Amino acid sequence: MKSINLWARFFFFMLLMTLFTFSKVYSENQKVCQDISAPEVKNMLDHGTALAVDVMSSFEYNIQHIDNSINIPINKLLQQKDKLPKDKSFPIIFYCMGKR
Repeated sequence: MKSINLWARFFFFMLLMTLFTFSKVYSENQKVCQDISAPEVKNMLDHGTALAVDVMSSFEYNIQHIDNSINIPINKLLQQKDKLPKDKSFPIIFYCMGKR
């Protein structure tokens, strides 16, 4: 059981690093998505200067997610857009685990 937990943590760590490396941040000022580095994402989330939105299902979100992220399943994004910041210049980082 302990080795499964270790592998799960390793997998989750690698997943986060991959997600952070390829994360996109939407900037209303530039009207585009921008590539940002993993350290930049971590810094933004640590300082509350960005919002992480997990677009996986609620079931997957309950299994694992980035701390302080919110869950809006991709198929409910339009219906739950009120959960997103009203300030259009506030960066939002969307992430998911992708297909398995």
